[in-house]
Amino acid sequence: MQLPSLSNLSSPLDELAAVRQRLLAVKASLVKACQELDTQIQALENVTTAVSLEETSPTPPSLFESEPVPPVDTPSASPAPTTKAVSATESLLPTKSVILEAKGPVSVDPNLEQATLEELNKALSKAFAQISSRHPWAG
Repeated sequence: MQLPSLSNLSSPLDELAAVRQRLLAVKASLVKACQELDTQIQALENVTTAVSLEETSPTPPSLFESEPVPPVDTPSASPAPTTKAVSATESLLPTKSVILEAKGPVSVDPNLEQATLEELNKALSKAFAQISSRHPWAG
C-alpha cells in the first residue's frame, strides 16, 4: 500500500503564517502611509501659519491702497497780486497752484504693472501707426 507524501499536504499552521505575513505587510504599509500623512499635515500647518503671519504683518500700501496726500499750501515768494477787473473768461481759469508732496517709491502688484505696460505699449503702437500713416517718412 502506497501512502501519499506529507509534503504535498498543507497544514493549517502554514496558511495562518501566510495570512499573518500578509496582515503584517498591510499594517506596515498603513503605518508608513500614516507617517506620510502626518508629515503632509505638519507641512500644511506650517504653510497656513506662515500665510496667517504674512496677512497680519503690516505691509506697505500698494499704489491704489494709499490715502491721497492733501495738497500743501506753500507761501508764495511773489508779492500779492493787485486787484484788477476780471473778465468772464479769466474767472474760469484756475488761479491757485497746487504743489503735491513727493512720495517715496510704492510697491505695485507685478500683474498690474505688467498689464499697464502692455496697455501702454498697445496705445503707443497704435498712435505711432496713425502718425506714420499720415506722414510718409520716405519721399
